[in-house]
Amino acid sequence: MSAGVLPFLRAIDFTKNNFQEDFPVAVENMTSLTWLRANKTHLSEVPDSLTKLNKLEDLILSRNEIKELPQEITEMAGLRSLNLRHNKLQKEGIPYSLFDLEELTTLDFSHNNLDSCPENLHRAKALLVLNVAHNRIREVPPSLFTQLKYMQHLDLSNNLIEYIPPQIRRLQQLKSLNISYNPLQHDQFRSLSGLVQLESLNIAHTQRGINNIPSEFDKLVSLTEIDLSYNKLTRVPEPVYRLENLKRANFSHNEISEMSSLTECWTELITLNLTENKLTEIPACICKLTKLKRLYLNGNKITFEGVPSLIGKLQNLEVFMAARNSMTCVPDSLCKCSNLRQMDLSSNQLVALPASIWELKQLTNLNTDDNPNLVMPEKPPPEVKGSGAEFYNVDFSLYNQRKVAGLKPSAETMPQKDKEAERKKLRARLRIKQAQLKEEEGGKQDSNKFLKGLSEYKEDSGSVSTYLSSRARLNQNENQDEERKEIKSKKWTDALTKPALDYTELFPDVVNGSVGQEEGLYMWRIDNFLPLLLDDAVGRFYEADCYIILHASQRENLPGLLYDIHFWIGAKCEIDKKACAAIHAVHLRNMLGCDNRTTREEQGDESDEFILYFDGDIEVLEGGSESGFFQVEETIYIKRLFKCHGQNNILLEPVESHVDSIDHRHSYLLDDGMDIVVWFGKLSKLTQNKKTTLFAEKINKLERKNKATITVITKYESEKQHVFFSMLEGDPSSIKEPTGEKIEDYEDTYSVPTPKLYEVHLGVGYLELPQLEFSVNRPMTQQMLRTQRVYLLDTYTDVFVWVGAHSDRLLRAAAAKLSGEILKMIKRPATAIVNTCFEGVESALFRSFFHKWDDIVAVDFTRAADKVIAPSTTEGKEEMKVDLTALFIKREPPMSPADCTEYREQWKENLETMSCFVMEGKNYTRLPAGEQGHFYTENCYIFLCTYWMFISDFNDDLLEQYVILQKKQSTGKKKNEDGYEDGEGGSDEEEEEEEALVCRVYFWQGRDASKVCWPQYSLSSFRAKIREKIGSKMPVEDERCFQQQESVKFLSYFNGKFIIHKGKRPGNNDLDTPEPRPRLYQVRQNGNILAQRCVEVGCSSLLLNSGFCYILKVPAEKDGDMCYILYVWIGSRSSEELMNASIEIGKEAFDDVDTVSVLYEGTNEPDIFWSAVGGRRPYDNQADWMDVIRLFRCSNERGYFAVSEKCSDFCQDDLSDEDVMILDSGTDVFVWIGEESSDVERKLALKSAQLYQQHIQDLSGEARKLSIVRRGKENLKFIKLFHGWGPFRARTKNSS
Repeated sequence: MSAGVLPFLRAIDFTKNNFQEDFPVAVENMTSLTWLRANKTHLSEVPDSLTKLNKLEDLILSRNEIKELPQEITEMAGLRSLNLRHNKLQKEGIPYSLFDLEELTTLDFSHNNLDSCPENLHRAKALLVLNVAHNRIREVPPSLFTQLKYMQHLDLSNNLIEYIPPQIRRLQQLKSLNISYNPLQHDQFRSLSGLVQLESLNIAHTQRGINNIPSEFDKLVSLTEIDLSYNKLTRVPEPVYRLENLKRANFSHNEISEMSSLTECWTELITLNLTENKLTEIPACICKLTKLKRLYLNGNKITFEGVPSLIGKLQNLEVFMAARNSMTCVPDSLCKCSNLRQMDLSSNQLVALPASIWELKQLTNLNTDDNPNLVMPEKPPPEVKGSGAEFYNVDFSLYNQRKVAGLKPSAETMPQKDKEAERKKLRARLRIKQAQLKEEEGGKQDSNKFLKGLSEYKEDSGSVSTYLSSRARLNQNENQDEERKEIKSKKWTDALTKPALDYTELFPDVVNGSVGQEEGLYMWRIDNFLPLLLDDAVGRFYEADCYIILHASQRENLPGLLYDIHFWIGAKCEIDKKACAAIHAVHLRNMLGCDNRTTREEQGDESDEFILYFDGDIEVLEGGSESGFFQVEETIYIKRLFKCHGQNNILLEPVESHVDSIDHRHSYLLDDGMDIVVWFGKLSKLTQNKKTTLFAEKINKLERKNKATITVITKYESEKQHVFFSMLEGDPSSIKEPTGEKIEDYEDTYSVPTPKLYEVHLGVGYLELPQLEFSVNRPMTQQMLRTQRVYLLDTYTDVFVWVGAHSDRLLRAAAAKLSGEILKMIKRPATAIVNTCFEGVESALFRSFFHKWDDIVAVDFTRAADKVIAPSTTEGKEEMKVDLTALFIKREPPMSPADCTEYREQWKENLETMSCFVMEGKNYTRLPAGEQGHFYTENCYIFLCTYWMFISDFNDDLLEQYVILQKKQSTGKKKNEDGYEDGEGGSDEEEEEEEALVCRVYFWQGRDASKVCWPQYSLSSFRAKIREKIGSKMPVEDERCFQQQESVKFLSYFNGKFIIHKGKRPGNNDLDTPEPRPRLYQVRQNGNILAQRCVEVGCSSLLLNSGFCYILKVPAEKDGDMCYILYVWIGSRSSEELMNASIEIGKEAFDDVDTVSVLYEGTNEPDIFWSAVGGRRPYDNQADWMDVIRLFRCSNERGYFAVSEKCSDFCQDDLSDEDVMILDSGTDVFVWIGEESSDVERKLALKSAQLYQQHIQDLSGEARKLSIVRRGKENLKFIKLFHGWGPFRARTKNSS
């Protein structure tokens, strides 16, 4: 058999297949396999074919019946992880040399038949994870702890161990230890106190008491989880109270009668389990554990008086379990825990519950069973939606939103019925005034505008007459504007009406802004009537395809991008592709709002302009994709016979089309293309017959377009029997007739083999075939199938290939080949075939394997069209989901200068080298040492930084590069006389955490730089050389950072001297040198000294502020030559750190100045200073808002409206044009509206700002002014709050 695609498989999951008889021989051809899982496959031994896979690294064979391992497994040199849990392994069946594998790091032998630790286990020195739980091990050899010094996770639970050797203290890197359910002796485990890295400790059911818990237990400072359940503790040991980092503690099933006041030391505690003890009360100090989420108190003796009155302070509490206690009532304070989701009060002596129990909106599970005298409080009537402070079915009252955020509402914010009555009276008066005004204006007033104005009217805004007069003046101005618009001439294109189309399905990448917003070349191929975006826009075309090409370039001396759209026609393409290319090219033009025409390009007759896009090199290849039209050829159907099982959910079993497959106790469905026959057996059940008929109708509707003929043959229609049997092979007389048998005595034992759903992964030179996990509680659903993917569904009786509509062509081809291999790999019925299903037109048989496959999707019409919610998330809900929690959270405190200095020095110490380059066109020029730290807004810079980094902090990409480099280096090393590789030794001394050199390439992009710079760099030979030269020595990663959005780590490399100039970097050419002019720079620290920048601002005294420092660079003449004078202006209210930093920048960072003068505000600044900044004018004399300023983002991108806070180091570019922002300056609350934000976002953001305004006023008593600011029309008061404000880039508006 040909290996086909099997040699390219890198990972495969055989879980839940039946390999009891034969293991697939084809596995031998998977020579590139590195990961294999075969759980629940009924294996009794490790197949020989697995031991021949030399590249295998992870082998998982859990839940089988394996008793021993073959000797050949020791030859798998690359094996890293071996999982054999839930098997029948014995000690004698494990080869001794298995533990000599140098790469072996993970070993799981749990749930087996081991009576002692395997021999030579201590020789696996690279072992990090060892699990031998649930065996019959009686003794642990000390050598296990002395040799395996890198162990991090150890599980010895559920064995027969009586003694833990003291050498366990040698495991200095151990993080998790589980020795529970062992008959341990009563020693104190003093050796455990030496495991300072331990994070999780489980010593449940180990005969622990107060006397055998070591007093040095508090030395485990890293411990976050402890389990002392099922012991004999009468109280919690005092050393345990001193474990301040504890997050989960389990003391259940002991004899604890009271908790100490030291409980308040567990400030990080999240879960506390005190089930089945002898407690009579909950200690009051537990109310100080503000992070507590889960509290279990079942099976104690707690009374009503034993519940502390301040328990309502546990605002994070989600689970409260107090079943089987002695409570007669529940304190009202418990109902103040607004996040409670589960509460169990069963088997108590409850008489009543507080009425506030109904205020727990998050409560989904309340159990009050076995309380015979309990009387539940009356449930309050539901609130009316859509009135008062509610908007879009959201209650925006301060009282409600504070409750949602977990804060205690104040008395002033509680709703009052009297206010609603006054609102009704005011609305009645306004309606009267409306009628009077309408009568006076004689119907000229637009009623819609008037009503809109009334809705914006506030109760405390003044008299009605004043309001009406202002609206009249506004309408008069609008009428004058309309008259001016009519006089203005129009273009002929303005008369054209663009169709109201939704381009989301056609060009989703353009809609979301990832395509067409930057300079460059983009290509789409017409595939099945729709444009498919290609990854790379190269000059390679197929003669049977059509393409759409978009060229985006910067306009000369004008803002925005210039678009040129071409569509290329292949010489051998079908007519449907030609038409779709022309139509979609026009759609793309309409979408981008272009005025130019689209250009047709034919193969062999391309324009010069088109050829220049590809540097004059166009390659035309043979072939292309299939036509989108249905082929005229008649569809070939395979005749198949299905035996039907079940009643509620019909199950179809494919059987041979032979009379021997007929059983009168079942109904059958015979599918022969356009003829579908349903046959009922004489003893088949009525429900099953009806379901079979419905399934046949479903096949006809979904797959045959209602053109097939369905014939139903019942047991009473003897004259039609020949129609069914004539389509089968064999003699119908051989069918066994039922004699005296009753259907009630028959039990259908057929069960569907568990289907396996594989997701096909395609990489560069490899394939992966992992399984998607599902269970009874989480069944296989339609939502698991993603449109960009291809899946294989193995049902044992058939193999289905599901092809997503937006999946890659190569992925489809790989899945088609893999399906054939999977079909042949496993022994199946002779009727098994491969079925291909495309997204949207799946067969009825394929859909039957998924839980509640439904084509109807519930839509929330308050959202945009592309925000669709599954049915289960909208049923029974009236209120629109919002998240306004960020508005009520306190501002994050700034980092102290000492901590900032420590971080900066640490990062600079780790930095090994830094090389700097600047992009100048297509060239990369090395930056002189004197220019490092100077940036220009129209340039892009590349920084090659090599620094030391802990390997444990590597991300996946860095780790993969590092492993490959280590393998290459290890092949070139030679061993010395002692048997160690060069550079290694045989010392037993403990090693520190390993570090490695990493190269991070920072790409810094100025605000005014061309957006095509990043794609140009990504495809440049310069980047390729970096990857080639440096990548052969150390891992390399790229990080793109934008102006004033740099990470603090990158800023620290410049030691506070980070200067941003406006314009373009001066070159060697005199023409590139800008004319001398005064330049003003503002030095500012956003949040902390790490975020310190010196940014050029407008040279105006209006921008000065006494809370900051400024640097003024003034041109002058000296001895006939041009020179510069530098002034460092120190604001009278600037901090000492900022003052010293500004003076240092002025004296050291500017090399082209002649003199440097330090000016202190108010100390008679020279006239030349004020003349350079446009004269002395009033400026702000304080910047106290720096301590309180906050920026919030209001967006609907999560599928619901949410408010999130930006960090304190924000800038102008953080104002997202697709969203609405809220800026709090301490005295004003600004609502900044982006041009492309939706109406829903604008309305809800304004309501949120008003809510925030009320919240701040309620807390501080200070009223803040609310102002609305639109993009591009910001006032000076708003602009001054940002560091280095500049003009926005013009955006291209989409027609959609």
